[in-house]
Amino acid sequence: MDRIDIDTWAKVSAENWSAILLGNGASIAINKDFAYPTLHSVADAKGLLATTVPIFAKLGTTDFEHVLLACWYAEQVNVALGTPSADISAAYAEVRTALIQAVHSVHPVHADVAADLQRAGTFASAFPTVVSLNYDLTLYWAMLLFNAANGSWFKDAFHHGEFQTDWGYLHKPLPPATGATLVFYPHGSLSVARDYIGDETKIAVAAGDLLETITHRWSSGRYVPVFVSEGTSKQKVAAIRRSHYLTNVYEKVLPRLGESLVVYGWSFDERDQHVLDAISANPPKRMAVSVFTGEPDGNQQAFCHQVLKAAGRSLPETAVMFFDSQSPGCWNNP
Repeated sequence: MDRIDIDTWAKVSAENWSAILLGNGASIAINKDFAYPTLHSVADAKGLLATTVPIFAKLGTTDFEHVLLACWYAEQVNVALGTPSADISAAYAEVRTALIQAVHSVHPVHADVAADLQRAGTFASAFPTVVSLNYDLTLYWAMLLFNAANGSWFKDAFHHGEFQTDWGYLHKPLPPATGATLVFYPHGSLSVARDYIGDETKIAVAAGDLLETITHRWSSGRYVPVFVSEGTSKQKVAAIRRSHYLTNVYEKVLPRLGESLVVYGWSFDERDQHVLDAISANPPKRMAVSVFTGEPDGNQQAFCHQVLKAAGRSLPETAVMFFDSQSPGCWNNP
């Protein structure tokens, strides 16, 4: 295989970029505990799904949201028929508790990652559009910190908790901010919740209290999180279609990322093929992809060729270059 050059971020950032896509590597760079395979595997390893493993298996999923909805609907049907089931109620409670405990076990507290958040916010502010495939709160916290110092620079298209589908006008800076960055979550976020009639809302409170507030909402039994973290590409698309917010991002945001795209911390795994499919509707002319240089050189080169192969299938007209994810000034690097 031909050797592929891996540039520094300083060289790549000399050009203008219209958007950045963040993958799980961006979260892992801030906290190593995010390097778990799936939330389901965390919950299973901790014995939090003692009686509900068969439900996940029967539905053919490891997606908590899918199982929570199934249990809730089953509970409502039984009540309507006059045959309430304590087993179903207990299953719903177990899955909900397992999700809350799994999230808490892997998610850092705000104070422990504040310095990383400051750097990540400054880095992300250079892009007109940010799309994050991560559902954790690190990017959200980084946005809040940056906005506190610079005005409403980052905008996620939610107003009073409701998603604005006509978000294009938000690209205009809102003084005192001198710029604007729109942020979207194609796979959802812990901060977005849905009730059981389908209404979706953003949970917004002070940064340090956000994780506790979110899990308290889940504990109430009235909300389930809107995020997609598990499963194949096909299963993820099915989950996306269950959400008004995710569908809008998938159909309206990903195909409009502009002529140049930076990708940081994304593996180009086949389980996310739907993301490339959406981007391919209006492909960028050039794309810069981060490479984790903490691995052996052979692994780095293999990853670069994997990216070129995936891009060749889905984005054949896009010129691809690579940069070191640990470069100074890149994401959370000093």
